[in-house]
Amino acid sequence: MYVMVALASIVAGIIHVVPWATGRFDNWAAWWGFGHILLGVTAAGAVFRDMGGGDYIVWLGNPLAVVAYAAIFIGLRTFAYPDGSNRLILAAALVAATPLFFSVRIEELGFRVGYLSSLRALFDLAIVLTAIRLARRESLHTAWIVVALFAPTVPLFVARSWSAYHGDIGTSLTGMKHGLGAWLTVLPISFIMFRGVSLLTMDAERGHQALSALLERDPLTDAYNRAGFDRRLARWRGGGAVLMIDLDHFKPLNDRCGHAVGDAALVALVRATSAALPKGGRVFRWGGDEFVCVLPDADQAGADATAAAIAVRYAYAMTGIAPPDLPVALSIGTAVGTLDHIADLIVAADRDMYVVKQRNRTETLVAQRSVSEMHPVIDLISHTQHG
Repeated sequence: MYVMVALASIVAGIIHVVPWATGRFDNWAAWWGFGHILLGVTAAGAVFRDMGGGDYIVWLGNPLAVVAYAAIFIGLRTFAYPDGSNRLILAAALVAATPLFFSVRIEELGFRVGYLSSLRALFDLAIVLTAIRLARRESLHTAWIVVALFAPTVPLFVARSWSAYHGDIGTSLTGMKHGLGAWLTVLPISFIMFRGVSLLTMDAERGHQALSALLERDPLTDAYNRAGFDRRLARWRGGGAVLMIDLDHFKPLNDRCGHAVGDAALVALVRATSAALPKGGRVFRWGGDEFVCVLPDADQAGADATAAAIAVRYAYAMTGIAPPDLPVALSIGTAVGTLDHIADLIVAADRDMYVVKQRNRTETLVAQRSVSEMHPVIDLISHTQHG
């Protein structure tokens, strides 16, 4: 069993270290990989020690085992928090390893096994808690595999520590074949052999999520695109509302101020919309300067309130983007009904949006005429007519 653990751990470590060395994986793979290589080396050291190896194997191997436990935990922690500092964890591991430098006699095997098992239980518990946070924070389903592989060994290592401190280990690790101590050695090993590559599955899922985000989101505004809409289509059932949003005077803004300002206006709209949407609402870039919002469970009053909030937030954001003399506004159409027929709601919201846009144009023309009438234009025309 110890030979199998040594081989499995070293192979798992190499699988991580080689891609890290070639730039394929980030630093988490180095910690995780070297930690498993060290773990495999220490397992092989236990075999050599029982075959008649010198005390130097015990003197060096047991402290290295503590460092291996810490490195494996740091690997997962770095995967979860790439910018986090691990100095304190390494320092604590080195301090914890210090007593093992002074225990090499065979009669002290029970102490060493109990001490190492206690530390291993603590590190495995830390890995379980970190994996649970990852599963919840990033919706990584494969993180639960890590939990399933590490959680059972926590009570097993605690029981093994208790057994070792009570003298059930004897004087040989690899030669145990009967009794509670042997079972408490074999059972954790059964999990250890399979969990060395568990972090690869999490990295693969995270990569898949990142790729899906690239495919489903608009790269400029970070709103969902049509592909993102299609993926979520089956989730919408029951009543709800749809908003169709169009930017007024977007082409004049682009022509006069440049595409950088136009892009800033689109980004400002998505940010304003995201901040105003109720829980469960989503915004999608439908094309050009048109956006669709889906509001599950919203009624007409809720849709109108959301549209008003979006308009207010957008107008405020555009005060620092558009020139003061260029009118900036939104035309927002709404439609309420069952989301099972969302295509019909989008068509209805689109029609309503054009009605709103026409009304906005009319009000703008009236406002412009009103302003022009304040100036002596008629007198100038009359003067010209009379030569």
